[in-house]
Amino acid sequence: MYRERKHALLILLLSAAMACIMAGCSQKPQSTTGAPSSTEAAAGSSDAASSAKYEKADEYLLSYYGIEPDQEITLKSVNEMIEALGGEPITGETLSDGAVIKAGIKLAGLDELAQSYLSEAAPDKAAKVLEASGIVTDEEYMPYVACAVDLDLYAKDRPFDVKSFLYHCLEIAGKGRHYIGRITDHDLMEEMYMMLDSMSIFENWELEDVGTKLVLDGIVTGYGLKYAGFDAHFLDPYTIKYSHSDYRHAVQLAGLMRSEGMHGYIQLEPKVSIYEYLKEWGTPPAPSPTYAVQEAENGRFLCYSIEYDLMIEFDSAEDKEKFHGLIEDYAKKYDDRVDEKGNVTAKLLAESWWQPLYSSATPVKNEEFQEMIDNVVYDRTGKYSIHTFTLPEGTSAVTDKVAEIAPGLKTTPFKIYVNPAFIRYVTGTDHQ
Repeated sequence: MYRERKHALLILLLSAAMACIMAGCSQKPQSTTGAPSSTEAAAGSSDAASSAKYEKADEYLLSYYGIEPDQEITLKSVNEMIEALGGEPITGETLSDGAVIKAGIKLAGLDELAQSYLSEAAPDKAAKVLEASGIVTDEEYMPYVACAVDLDLYAKDRPFDVKSFLYHCLEIAGKGRHYIGRITDHDLMEEMYMMLDSMSIFENWELEDVGTKLVLDGIVTGYGLKYAGFDAHFLDPYTIKYSHSDYRHAVQLAGLMRSEGMHGYIQLEPKVSIYEYLKEWGTPPAPSPTYAVQEAENGRFLCYSIEYDLMIEFDSAEDKEKFHGLIEDYAKKYDDRVDEKGNVTAKLLAESWWQPLYSSATPVKNEEFQEMIDNVVYDRTGKYSIHTFTLPEGTSAVTDKVAEIAPGLKTTPFKIYVNPAFIRYVTGTDHQ
């Protein structure tokens, strides 16, 4: 019965989406933005003097791939790095820029593109690119080096940093950070709107059955369904996860951070937020592409809402610490910021909340942030997951219930540090 109702819900949402499209609500494809080029950085971009300044290749490769920093660059150590990243090691006996570039281009999944520099249509393309760039390399490496030059991964007048180069190749292959852009990118707002406009409901029966039982049995009040393909894969010590539902709010927040001189990467992770819709809230509104209410069982209703986690990896820990103050000043309702009818009287960002929710996977200096648990249940593929936050003492109830109703699935608790307003909401100590 539950799945039949969910199928009906999906039909309603699709119908609403089609109506939106007919009315002119355009759905734009998501654009993929690579890391800023080192040529742009060398030209004096507003973000940094060099892309290496903020990409933190050493930290990233250590955090995600266990590659120790400060290794001496030798043929053996470079091959160990390449293999750790899932690439093919250098087969020759000599370490050179060309050898590293060939391995990196293959790691990036660009082997065929490099080979096209020797195609019958343009057999001397590689030679011309290298001649124009003043680069000399072994014949074996020519198409790979030429390809790297055209992609701005390599230049004669720029120091060649092996780890930074391999990190960029990793990112091209989709195995590094996933991000829309950087806070200071001139087109970030457009990219964010395109991503937000492309969000649509997604499902996972296995996990939704579990989540629904958790809600209806009173173990949790709601949960979020996420897909791993959107995961940012940012560096935790510099990252804030900010949850919201309003599109304008996300874009305005990005603009606010830029106006405050902050720097960092931005990613939007869509999620379906599912929670119980209470009868005292009144008659449910008509379904839309981003919101619907559906009866679950015995006169109880569940709400399905498209929301997002705005992931922000700041270039510095200092900017991360400043983020809380930014939200307090510009994106949080308080009693003295609304009139008696609840209308906002302060100059706040669009659709600011009474209890905004943002968290860090690592401790922050602000002692008002308190520990909560993100209880994550993965499906059998590991691609989909549901998330529900509890205080530390509440995680065992979630773990035990999941083990009871879905013994083939595992609950993994992650410690997070949550902003004070949301803590006050969860503990019931204050509404603001």
